Amino acid sequence: MTALARETRNQSIEEMFIQHIENIYYPGFSEDMTKEQSALFEWEYREFIKEFSGKK
Repeated sequence: MTALARETRNQSIEEMFIQHIENIYYPGFSEDMTKEQSALFEWEYREFIKEFSGKK
């Protein structure tokens, strides 16, 4: 897989994650969360990736 393909795939996963949490909470939540609790955002994002990759 090329670096561009990996970046595109990762970007899509990140966009899915942002859309997912903003559907649960409110539009702009992901931006607020990254400013106020960046470590929590990163942890939630890694967990989201694990859930959809099948790696548990």
